[in-house]
Amino acid sequence: MYRIPSVTGLGLSQFFQLSFNVKLARLLPFICLRIYLYLLGFIYFSLKRTDRKRIILCLNYVLKLNLKKHTSCLDSIKTFLGIFDHYFEKLIMAHRPLSKMIAFLRLHLHIKNRDYLDRVTKTGKGCILVTGHFGAVEFLPLSLAINGYKVVMICRFKTKRLKDELMKRAREVDVILIDANEPKVAFRALRAIKSGRILITECDEFSEWRPHPDKRISVFGHTVPQDRTLDFLYRRAKVPVLMGLMRREKRGFMLCIDSLADGGKDESLAARTWNKLEDYILNYPQQWYQWKDASIALSEHIVQDNKKDTQEVPLIPSERPVLSADLS
Repeated sequence: MYRIPSVTGLGLSQFFQLSFNVKLARLLPFICLRIYLYLLGFIYFSLKRTDRKRIILCLNYVLKLNLKKHTSCLDSIKTFLGIFDHYFEKLIMAHRPLSKMIAFLRLHLHIKNRDYLDRVTKTGKGCILVTGHFGAVEFLPLSLAINGYKVVMICRFKTKRLKDELMKRAREVDVILIDANEPKVAFRALRAIKSGRILITECDEFSEWRPHPDKRISVFGHTVPQDRTLDFLYRRAKVPVLMGLMRREKRGFMLCIDSLADGGKDESLAARTWNKLEDYILNYPQQWYQWKDASIALSEHIVQDNKKDTQEVPLIPSERPVLSADLS
């Protein structure tokens, strides 16, 4: 009999990608796999109480601060389901036959403002496409590739099996994946852009931000040191910058494209990209799955707010916030 290993030392990504779950991802119909992962996810968070509390507290804090509304039980459930949907998409993207995934996306994908993509790719100079941990981001590279766009993406792989599977599939559709843990990532990305490819990069991985010593931006109403990574790429590449977010909808997926910069001006993009993504997050909070990391990044503010309301300290006091005000 197969026994589910203890989740104590496993992150959610590793837990969902255990061998047994990978086998089911290859075999089960989509609806059955989705329900199974929902149940598995709630079991995981029933055991990982600290992580569950962080997500709920951060969601409630951000919505109350920015939208003047309290998080209902239904809001919380939908947010957790959105997190589980991400891993459903990750599993089928890596382990279902590529031909079936292509057919699935051709049937369910719509692109909003596609002319932005066409305009910048016609120049042959490449561009930067900023995205986030939002919606069906796992489908983004393949969605662009099957529509004729040359893509390169910087990725982090939680398991070797996932890396091997995705690297193999990427080569089949002429997508270049760059492992963020390997050396010279930025320079490899710049070479790919100069060859005319679209570089996909995420702007909301707080733990990987490289804080600027002087410049600051607003994150959910609080001023924090801004990340230098995107500005470094933009200054070196001198190409247009777009934002692309794969929003889930009832009948499929909407790839929303927005224009951020034309490549001709020496300007900072960190605040502009985050503000645009933040608008999407506040409109569709259930489609963002960085709530746990955001709870650590904003822990000082959440703790202070929670003290005012309940006189309780919900987060581990010894954890130093990633985006605390004393960063330099």
